[in-house]
Parts: sequence; C-alpha cells; structure tokens
Amino acid sequence: MELRWDLSLIYDSFDSKALKDDLNRVRNLIETTAQLYKTCFQDAAKEDAGRLLYHIEMTNELNDLLLKLSSFARLRGSIDEEKGPAKKLEEKISALIPSLNRINIPFLRYLNQLENIEEIVKGHPVLEEHMFYLIDLKEQSGHLLSDEMEKLLGEMQETGSYSFEKLNKTLTASLLVDVNIGGGVKSTPLSVTRNLAYAQSQEVRKAAYYGELKAYRRIREASAACLNGIKGEAITIAKFRKFSSVLDMTLLDSRIDKATLDTMFSAIVDARPYFRKYLRKKAALLGHKGALPFYDLYAPMGHFDLHFTYEDAKKFILDTFYTFSDDLGNYAKKAFDSGWIDMEPRDGKVSGAFCCNIHAMKQSRIFINFTGTFYNLVTLAHELGHGYHYEKLNSQTILNTDYTMPMAETASILCQTLVTDALFESASPETRFAILENDLLNETQMLIEILARYTFETNLFEKRMEAPLTVDELNELLINAQEFAYGDGMSEEKHKYMWICKPHYYFPDFHFYNFPYPFALLFSKGLLAMYKKEGADFVPKFEKILAATGSNTVRGVFELLGVRSDDRVFYENALNLIYEQIDAFMEFEHVL
Repeated sequence: MELRWDLSLIYDSFDSKALKDDLNRVRNLIETTAQLYKTCFQDAAKEDAGRLLYHIEMTNELNDLLLKLSSFARLRGSIDEEKGPAKKLEEKISALIPSLNRINIPFLRYLNQLENIEEIVKGHPVLEEHMFYLIDLKEQSGHLLSDEMEKLLGEMQETGSYSFEKLNKTLTASLLVDVNIGGGVKSTPLSVTRNLAYAQSQEVRKAAYYGELKAYRRIREASAACLNGIKGEAITIAKFRKFSSVLDMTLLDSRIDKATLDTMFSAIVDARPYFRKYLRKKAALLGHKGALPFYDLYAPMGHFDLHFTYEDAKKFILDTFYTFSDDLGNYAKKAFDSGWIDMEPRDGKVSGAFCCNIHAMKQSRIFINFTGTFYNLVTLAHELGHGYHYEKLNSQTILNTDYTMPMAETASILCQTLVTDALFESASPETRFAILENDLLNETQMLIEILARYTFETNLFEKRMEAPLTVDELNELLINAQEFAYGDGMSEEKHKYMWICKPHYYFPDFHFYNFPYPFALLFSKGLLAMYKKEGADFVPKFEKILAATGSNTVRGVFELLGVRSDDRVFYENALNLIYEQIDAFMEFEHVL
C-alpha cells in the first residue's frame, strides 16, 4: 500500500513549465476580462446570452486554474520541510484575487439590471446548466453598494474590522496563563492551556480552567473593544446593503432560509433534557454530585484497546463502505490505490487532516498523519467522505460545485458514523464505553454548545444595536446563553470569557459562523436514519443530493429527498439516533 500521495500529476515542481503557463494564463484572462468588462456590461441589451456565456466560460476556466494552482501550493506546503516555494506561490495567487473580485463587480451590476434572465437563458444548454448560479448571483447583486461605496467600505474594513480581528488574534496568541499545579506555577500559552482541558488529571484540568479565566482579565477590555467594533460594523454594513439583519446577510451566503434554521434549533432546544442527562451522568462517573463543572466537560473517559496498521485501516474502511454501496467502496479503493492519500507521518509534514479536491483533474488528495489510533481511523473515513462528495460533483463545471457550509459535512459525517458504528459493534465493553463518550462529547459540542453560541451572538447583535457592550454585559450574555443551553447539566462553574477565546466571533465576513455545524450533524444523522429505514433504496437518493449540493439551496436539496427542510420530523429522527447513544451510556455504572 502506497503511504505517500502522488502530486506529480498536478505539477512536476514549482518550476515546471505547466505551472508557469497556468499562472500566466490566469493573469492574461484577468487582464483581458477586466478590459472587456469596462464596456461589455454597461447596458442590458438583447444579445445578453453571449455575454452571459462568456462570463461563465471564463469564470469556469479561471476557477479551475486557480484551484489547481492553490491546491498544489497547499499540498506541497503541508509536506515539504522547506515551505518557502509553497508560500511564494500562495502569495502570487493571493495577489490576483483583488483584481478578480474587481472585474466581477460590473458583471454583478449588469445581472442586477436583468429582469428576464429565464428567457435569456432558455435554449442555451450551457446557460441552462448554470441557471442556479446566475439566479444566486443576481440575488446577491441586489445588495451591492455603489462603486465608490464598495471601494470605501473595503478600505475602511482594512483599518476597522480586519484590524480588530488581527488585534484579538495577537492578544490571545501572546497571552500567557499561570497554571498552578501541585503548588508550582507554570506559565503556558493560552492555546496550550486550553488543550489541558483534555488532560487525564482532574487537578490539571481544574488548574488550567481557573488560570485561564484569571488570565483573560489582562485582555478583556481590549477584546471587548474589538468585538464591539466588528459587530457594530456588521450592523452598519447589513443596513446599507438592505438586509433586515446581520443574520439575514449570513443566511443568503449559506443558502439556508430562516424557517429551516428555526426548525433545526427548535428541535435542539427540545433535545436539551437528553443531553443534560448525559452531562449529569458524566459528572457522576467523574465523582461530582449533581451537574458537571465546565473544567470537566472535555475530561477523557475510558480507553480504546484498538490499534490499526495501514493495511488494517484500508481493509476496515473498504469493508464498511462497501456495506453501504459499491459506489462508495469503489471510490475509497481508487483513492487508496491511486496515490491520493498521504498517511505517513514524517519530518516536514504539518499536523492535522484535510481533503483537497482538484476539480480540473477530477481528483482529490487526502492528508492525514496516521499512527494507528481509533481517532486516525475515524478521521480517515471522514476525509474520504469529503473526497466522495467531490467525486459526485466532479462531472459538473466548477461553478456548479460550490456548496455552502451547511452542506459541507454531508458525506464526511455519514462516512465517519458508518465506520464508528461498525467499530462499536465489534468492540470490547471498554472500547464501547470510550466510543460512546467520545461521540456524545462531540455531539454535545455540535448541538448544545453551538446553541449557546448562537443564542449569545443573537443577543449580542440585539444589544449592540443600542450601544457598545461592557465586559460585564458580555460576560452576562455568555453565562445566560450557557445556562439556556446546558441548564442543570452544567454547574455554576461555567466559562464567562468564551467570547474572548473563540475566533469565530471576530470574523468580519462571516457572522453566526457556527450554525452550519449542528445543521451538518443533524442533516447527516437524518440521512443515516433514512438509510436505516430504506436500506439500499436510499443510496441513489444520497448520490443524487451530493451531486446537487453545489447548485441548490438547502431547501432544494431537501426537496430532492422528498422532505421539507423545515419539517421537524426529519431533525427528530436524527436526534433519535443520538438518544439511543445516551440511553446506552446511562447503563454504565463506572468508568471502564
């Protein structure tokens, strides 16, 4: 089994003629198009089909080339000991993006003028194929500001929200935490301290928690100013772009409607008693009376008596995937056998795992540092799920593969769950306990914790419309949101400064960043519930919706399944699978 991926099919090297030719082609396309668009889209005349067709063909080619180039830089940068060439290529690509964005503005303004886009597209196969893309862009174009305002906004963000984001990153990255363990105090970076939440020792977890809370006092005023600045700017931008709220602006980007989002969160709200039962059980198993303190939320429990060789992992995943469908199994086999996976840890290789699709080549590359653990196996299955999702999209143009965050984890979570369930069935009692607790911890974070974050951010925007919030007000909003989500599952030992350490709150261009995660979990679990009910008849539906995620709204994808995205029953069926896990966890009387 080949343990390192083959990147030579993309480019031979950073100095290859093919790479240089592609980079020059991108530059020439941008320059030519910029000149053409200065006059091409001044009015909405009858010959619109030709102009639309040029834009689609040009944009497809540009995106394919840019993705191929940026993928090569990312892939080589993740494994090379010398990162310089990869970084240099990334910088060259990044330098082109502002020009690309600028040439799109005339096209968007032109689209906004078109009132008969359906008639223009009719009879033109390429345009009909990209109908969703055009309509989606047209909807976004209605929120453009004038050229002068767009330019001013971009320049002001550079010295406004983007600067606030950088400042908060600097504050948290440089913050040292005094952790008092066994009478000795050790200063550790915030990132290291937060990872101590997973330590085996309760003494360490508790000391890290209290040290972290104390350390935030040194940066809380500055972080509050950053957060107020970013959220205040977002409110202003939403107003000028004619959105009713910042959330509505985010929903458009995510192609999800408010009714669907409200239905999902309503189901999660009603599921809170089940998760609180799990949290109180975990508290009891850890020796607490009553609710679980925050410092033990991530406490590891049980152990995995599992270890996999590379060949073991390949066989287990293939066997599991083939039980779902031959198509999924065949994809994974191709990925293993074609040099698409880099599994072997080595010098120069960065940490983490990801899947990268190179659409122009109809191939993916999967990155993982495989050492044989349970987590490695599940992560590999997860990333293969991403690759399979891309496989179902690769027959389309790249413009029709751009799915949004709520759809991004559809196949990956399902594949991960298939492998986890298969491991659970054959595992020892000790490992079953560890798998259950690991799953429930992750699901609690995806659903209950993100319910708290969504509640906090909703209330934050409401209050910020009136005035900037003080540190005490931010703390109060955060504690109230945690109380709403966790209830009697969590003790009074909560985390009032979570608004400082979570970088998502400081993203200038993506607010309410977290809601796609619970949606992705419940969507994948809901699909799994359908599979368990329908068996092999479900598989064609699954393949169909994966292929549709790049050219559809969330509601449209659900309609392909024959269900409504705002139907609570779908989310309840998904949650029922988690309730079964909680019921099984409740049967354990002690940590195994």
